[in-house]
Amino acid sequence: MLRKYEVCMLLDPDLDQNGIEGETSGISEIMSSNGASVVRKELWGRRGLMYPIKKKKEGYYYLFYLEAEPETLKKIQDQLKHRQTVLRTLIIARKEIPEA
Repeated sequence: MLRKYEVCMLLDPDLDQNGIEGETSGISEIMSSNGASVVRKELWGRRGLMYPIKKKKEGYYYLFYLEAEPETLKKIQDQLKHRQTVLRTLIIARKEIPEA
């Protein structure tokens, strides 16, 4: 049974615009290859952090809205942990995916 999820990601602040686009397309590919379908992506921009993460005081916030089986989330999360540019990931179940 497909469920709706919101994946909030904190990316390395040292990335430039091309780096962000490349990284997010790679992340989308990871999600797709594990059986999830990305409905929408949204860049929130570069923001300061409350505390340093991996010695970074800022990061790019990026949201992915997707539909996936609950079992695939663990696979996706395990693969995202090994990406150098992903500082943090938070996956939240949603009832509805918000409109753009």
